[in-house]
Amino acid sequence: MPVVKIELLKGKDKASLLQIRDEVMSAVVYSLQLPDDDRNVRILEYEPDYFIMKPPYEMLIEITMFEGRTKVTKKKLYQTIVENLAQNGLMDKSKVFIILNEQPLKNWGVRGGVPADEITLDFKVEI
Repeated sequence: MPVVKIELLKGKDKASLLQIRDEVMSAVVYSLQLPDDDRNVRILEYEPDYFIMKPPYEMLIEITMFEGRTKVTKKKLYQTIVENLAQNGLMDKSKVFIILNEQPLKNWGVRGGVPADEITLDFKVEI
């Protein structure tokens, strides 16, 4: 149930943006062993004056997720995201900056306002 935010400069066509979305989310679903339909994603595009990143970065991906994944899983996530983007000609690996925000389950209100630590998840968190 991660929430993914992809931020970049304006200028890419809609088809490229949707492919970026799909490649990032495929990497998230694969790396975190999530159900195929577990996708919560936003793409934000900015005018040049409103998006400044230290070179070489041109894309910021923030993933907010439940805490509990191992460093090995996180590394797999980072590598799969940049590989997916690079292999499809969407973004050079070196231009992607990824940040994970991990939250305890009790900090997520889901399924009608129920704390996530009170529900049964359909995926493992400790991988």
